[in-house]
Amino acid sequence: MRNVARVGTSNAAEPLSQESAAPASGRACPEDAGRVGAAFRDQIGAERHAVWFGDASHVEVLRQDAGKVCAIIRVGNAFTQEWLCKTFHREFAAAVRQVCGQAATAVWLAADPAVTAAVGEAAASPSPAAESTPAKKRSRRSDSNPPAANHEVGTASRGAGTLPQRSAARAAQGNRHAPRLDTFVVGPSNRMAFAAIELAASRPGEMSPLILHGPSGVGKTHLLEGICSHFRELHPKASAVFLSAEQFTTGFLQALHGTGLPGFRRTCRSADLLVIDDLQFFVGKRATMMEVQHTVDALHRQGRQMVFACDRELESLTELGADLLTRLRGGMTARLLPPDDEVRRGIVKSIAARRGLTISDEVVHYIAAHMTRHTRELTGAMNRLEATSHMLGLPITPGMAEEALADLVRSSARSVRLGDIERAVCSAFGIEAGSLQSAQRARKINHPRMLAMFLARKHTPAALAEIGSYFGRRSHSTVISAQKTINEWVAAGSQIVLADSTWDVEEAIRRVEEMLRAG
Repeated sequence: MRNVARVGTSNAAEPLSQESAAPASGRACPEDAGRVGAAFRDQIGAERHAVWFGDASHVEVLRQDAGKVCAIIRVGNAFTQEWLCKTFHREFAAAVRQVCGQAATAVWLAADPAVTAAVGEAAASPSPAAESTPAKKRSRRSDSNPPAANHEVGTASRGAGTLPQRSAARAAQGNRHAPRLDTFVVGPSNRMAFAAIELAASRPGEMSPLILHGPSGVGKTHLLEGICSHFRELHPKASAVFLSAEQFTTGFLQALHGTGLPGFRRTCRSADLLVIDDLQFFVGKRATMMEVQHTVDALHRQGRQMVFACDRELESLTELGADLLTRLRGGMTARLLPPDDEVRRGIVKSIAARRGLTISDEVVHYIAAHMTRHTRELTGAMNRLEATSHMLGLPITPGMAEEALADLVRSSARSVRLGDIERAVCSAFGIEAGSLQSAQRARKINHPRMLAMFLARKHTPAALAEIGSYFGRRSHSTVISAQKTINEWVAAGSQIVLADSTWDVEEAIRRVEEMLRAG
């Protein structure tokens, strides 16, 4: 039997049957209904009202005989209405009493079939053009969790209010090409991140949000797609949403300028697992960052699992704002380093096994020893070898590998230039491009410039005068002084100020060198 709540002078909601609580007929008062709706929105806040009610709810006020007043709110289907009643009845009753007097009665009813259908459609897909799946009740949800559609993440659609999404269920449904956790090669460079992903999938919400960070090509996206498929295998009735930060931003802006904002929010905030890649893309997008912050808050309150990935540590993303960073730091952070030799050899063997290629350990070692920057180089090398073997009709031998991969090896082993040093330092610590070549002498710029000079001496063949000229027209003696100072700081285990953060000097050097290796 559906629960309908009614309140008079009592503050508590009384679960009553629909028959006993159904209001008698009366004279409709549209003006009072509008005021009740506005008061209710003020009671719970515009943000929450837009998420859970939006345009899919309807308030009526009926004035009956003997001066009795009954306010009715119609929303959702029977299941949705029951949960919303339990969650928001106190605030709705207060709004009714505020507008209609202390003796007024507040009643919750499911919407009529047309409105119910609209609610389901908005929850499943903000855009009429987007595919949707029917709402399903999650068997593991407690009464304290909000009802929502069990979304299967679909492909991008161009309609207004669209949420561009990638299918997190593809791997679980048999797509052999989707990255999975059991195909991820684990080694010293990524073991902590892999363990954190496994724990997040098996015990969702315990370490949320989980932040993965590392340079491009170290396997972050593989782990993100892998957790989605593994999560669905472990929790078949749960929902997972996987978006890049660009897709989240596009979907939010389309929804904001269209009519699909409540649907967009339901999709993200009702997911059991929300995964967002390229967190650094949000920098400078204030409205989107605020939406991300509210989404994190909503999912955290519900005990849901969130996983984010970015190309640098949170300390280098100060532009995201203190409020959002505080929330992100409350979870778990795991770093992925560029693949070491063990991981590179494992990746080569894994690719060969999946493609049915027979290669010797000598070939595996040659590829792993020369393709050292990131995993995409290894994949490219295997593509070249497979194509060459097919074209020539010959097995893959060490001699063929050397000849076929000669140009790739030369490219991978290219010399580091001063511009590469500058870009790596700026990217690693969130420093504005061009700052290291400016005349600024502030410590937040001077220390990164000294570090860049030190690394230029270590990794490039450039002369002292050339390095000094590149970094702000300094003299060769300034470069010598910078190199000496950094060496002293390394020996003493000192800290260095980079942009707005303080770093251990050895950690700062290692971070930039990782980015140089990753290209």
